[in-house]
Amino acid sequence: MDYAVRNGLMNGVSANRFDPNGTTTRGMVVVILYRLEGSPAVSAANPFYDVAGGKWYTDAVVWANDKGIVGGYSDHAFAPSDAITREQFAAILYRYARQKGYDVSRSAELSGYADAGNISSWAQDALRWANEGGLITGRSASTLAPKGNASRAETAAILMRFIEGNR
Repeated sequence: MDYAVRNGLMNGVSANRFDPNGTTTRGMVVVILYRLEGSPAVSAANPFYDVAGGKWYTDAVVWANDKGIVGGYSDHAFAPSDAITREQFAAILYRYARQKGYDVSRSAELSGYADAGNISSWAQDALRWANEGGLITGRSASTLAPKGNASRAETAAILMRFIEGNR
């Protein structure tokens, strides 16, 4: 958590509280990646009806969509306040890494996890990549929890491993 705050990726929920067990939202994740890119100027149109102009996440969502890093639940809904699942986080991070030109070819065998059958088809490659790289590991020795929400602490740890592994 200290790494994420110290490097300007995440803020606390107040001046003196990080809330490590709190929810990470879809909007938060794209803001973090947007900050990693130096918060570039955004000129693309906003395709999402539920991403109002001028919100703390608006430019990040529009930027990430324009770069092919995120899509919505539909062509016109992003749901920035929804809790992000571990498989959604893996997919976004995978697309971000691919967009950056990082090697996304590594792939773990996930059949050892009892809940591997719960992984959505669109998240299979991303979770295999994230697991092989040690970014998203099991919640236990036998469960991956792909549909489980990523806490703020998990998000900070995953981001630290991702950044440190790609320096």
